[in-house]
Amino acid sequence: MSPDHHNFFDTFGFLVFRQHFTPAEMAQISRQFDELMREARHGAPHEGVERQMVLQYVERRPALLALLEDDRVYGVLEELLGPGFVYWPSDANYYVGNTEWHPDRHVVLPGHQLVKVAFYLDPVREDSGCLRVIPGSHREPLWTSVFELFHRVQRPPVYPFGLAGDQMPSYPLVSEPGDMVVFNQRLWHASYGGSRHRRMCTLNFSTRPTEEVHFDELRRNHESVLEWMRTKNPFGPADRVYDPAFLAGGGPRRQSMLRPLKELGFR
Repeated sequence: MSPDHHNFFDTFGFLVFRQHFTPAEMAQISRQFDELMREARHGAPHEGVERQMVLQYVERRPALLALLEDDRVYGVLEELLGPGFVYWPSDANYYVGNTEWHPDRHVVLPGHQLVKVAFYLDPVREDSGCLRVIPGSHREPLWTSVFELFHRVQRPPVYPFGLAGDQMPSYPLVSEPGDMVVFNQRLWHASYGGSRHRRMCTLNFSTRPTEEVHFDELRRNHESVLEWMRTKNPFGPADRVYDPAFLAGGGPRRQSMLRPLKELGFR
């Protein structure tokens, strides 16, 4: 990554790497994604009525698991987050319809940054479900200024700024299979006009924890994911987040990003 890449990410909160992966690689990832999601539905078709989500999906398929240590993923993350960055649970999704404006993280912890790496497995355009972002909204004062967007959940809906969600000033991250989208998890983002079978998988990472508040954030996230595994895991209730073979396996890169989790006793 060049200094321009770093400056762009710090300023606007996102980067898009076009055709970062080959068609053959994406075909394999797409095939394993579909197999996994079908397995999670126990063979039933996806009806397109509600979102389907699977957490910790990468460890279940080799083509997905390989992404963690791939130069094109690992190298970007190491430059953005620094050495010793940490793996957070991944997720795979069949999205249905619109996704309203939101950030993935609300908390600001000095010296601590969370990043999401997203892969869309189908072409998405501005009018067909691509990710829309408000550039720079991961930083103050813009982050707080657009917080009124959360008012949309009222009934009848309230549209802050006099605009419906799809009319908000934003930047569309149109994407083709093979593109890699990277964004700060505090960045406000949304999606409109997508189909009822919009496929996306994401990897999540943070900077290396150095203060107790950073470790607290890791603990809170782990407890939240563990509760999901106990109550909503489509493969059946689980009393752990991470498969033992996943925690023990992989090369130095995977072990580096898992080290803080193991030191905290996560399982």
